[in-house]
Amino acid sequence: MGARNHVRWGAVVLFVAALLITPAVGAVGAQSGACQADGARKLCLVDAGVETDSIVAGQSTELSATVENVGEERATALVLLNVASPSDETNSYELRSRSLAPGETLTVTQEVDASTVGTHAMQVIVYSDGYEHRYDASEPMSVTVEAKGLGGPIDAPDYALGALVGSLAVAGGVVYRRR
Repeated sequence: MGARNHVRWGAVVLFVAALLITPAVGAVGAQSGACQADGARKLCLVDAGVETDSIVAGQSTELSATVENVGEERATALVLLNVASPSDETNSYELRSRSLAPGETLTVTQEVDASTVGTHAMQVIVYSDGYEHRYDASEPMSVTVEAKGLGGPIDAPDYALGALVGSLAVAGGVVYRRR
């Protein structure tokens, strides 16, 4: 009975600690930077992600980011993509700049391709025009680029073609032996 009581108290303490700590650190998957107002202007990154997090060298995936003006005034959203390569080389790319009325949203899509094998880190950041104010930022994302095999990734049609060629070869051998 005593051991069970200790386990229950331990579980209660962990639960209460989780309730107290979670609001302080934020929920898992939340935006990395809380949406910061610039006076009456406030642009928030409401969604950001990549279509797939693993590709073969030479292939591509699509990045998507949605910005919403939740402020009271028109504001210009400058959507920037920061990228870090597997060798820790960094680059920034300006994806789009557009003025948004209050309540208006902007969705930006960008094809991302890579030929360098390894894990590439990415983060979308929303700035004001002229980089004077940082409104919001996404959680860091990653795309793993795998080495290309001899013919690229093998999928079901490749196996079907191999099976067909093998079957024809066996059938041809059987017919040839019967002659």
